[in-house]
Amino acid sequence: KGLIIAEGTPSQLKDSVGGDRITLRIREFSPIEEAKQAKHMLQSLPFVREVIINSNQGNSLNLVVKPQSNALMIIQQALKDLSLPTFGIAQSRPSLDDVYLAATGKTLMDAELAQAGKRDLKAERKQNMA
Repeated sequence: KGLIIAEGTPSQLKDSVGGDRITLRIREFSPIEEAKQAKHMLQSLPFVREVIINSNQGNSLNLVVKPQSNALMIIQQALKDLSLPTFGIAQSRPSLDDVYLAATGKTLMDAELAQAGKRDLKAERKQNMA
């Protein structure tokens, strides 16, 4: 929205977010109740620092975790104990998208899609022709 939300080199910004990233989808499009139930349980795990529900991506969960070699297995077992499935799960190092997500609660793709929906393509074509 035209505001500076963070400054620094890419490495500094990534380090400021801290921890590995885990993206979890309980179902392809999870009901918000299931996402909230999973978030509550995940926040109780000792290596989980933060859990964000991303409603723009089917109520997927984005976790910030302390580096833990078996984090994915622990999370999958905890979900199984709650009788929740695992549609998809992946672990990665922080990215600039993670920095943006931490600052705004949305991914860069979500922001780009929202902005694209506001574009006036007819006016843009007219401007390009001038």
